[in-house]
Amino acid sequence: MAKIKRSQFRSFLNTGSIGTPTWSLVGDGVTTGAIEYNPKTSEETYIHEDSATISVESYAPTMPLESTAVAGDAVFEYIDTLRKSRAVLSLAEAEVVNVWLYKAAIGGFYPAERQGVSLQVDEFGGDGGAAAKLNYTVNFVGEPTLGRYNPTLGSFSELNAPAANTLTSLTLGSGTLAPLFAADKSNLFYTTSIAAATVTIASVLSGATIVQKCNGVAVNQGAAGSLVLGENTISIEVTVGAVTVIYYIKATRTV
Repeated sequence: MAKIKRSQFRSFLNTGSIGTPTWSLVGDGVTTGAIEYNPKTSEETYIHEDSATISVESYAPTMPLESTAVAGDAVFEYIDTLRKSRAVLSLAEAEVVNVWLYKAAIGGFYPAERQGVSLQVDEFGGDGGAAAKLNYTVNFVGEPTLGRYNPTLGSFSELNAPAANTLTSLTLGSGTLAPLFAADKSNLFYTTSIAAATVTIASVLSGATIVQKCNGVAVNQGAAGSLVLGENTISIEVTVGAVTVIYYIKATRTV
């Protein structure tokens, strides 16, 4: 069993806007940071027992970060702006994406969560002769949105397609999709194993513009895409009006 390094858990702060996010890596200058889940529990001892029952009722996650001030780093500049304006309430709210890089990727997308947060500036300054410190706490707000994140593209995708972009059918000439497409048509991320050098691809949604690709090469409806030994990426871009979503299939050719 391989140990998981801290670098395989990464957080990206939205230094842009909610509508047009810019995901900036929380890293440069940051020397320590862990999600503290702060569980809220209740304890009861029932009249027929001598031992207590402890239940976890909720969580209040926070992520305190200790960092050296690095001029020009997008995250530092964002937090420093909040510090100088003493931003509070909605002005101190943003988003983070936490990414689990130790899990398997599908089409370059790793399991992740998109989380609303409030940003709490704790300390700025430090000892004479040393680099300045900017320590702050990321307070989680509400429930996370589960999905996947591609660090290369800087793109977060929710797990499911909106109803208007959900395919009515998606079939491969060989291999079995996991999860089964019939069980969850809106799932955007699938895996399969294929014992062949090619695979036919067909996808249907009335009124949509659909572009199929296998390893980046366009594949017509019902035509075959070429597979390399090992991991391959099949993508299906589904456009309805101004909205485009992409289905990804991690197809492993075994022979």
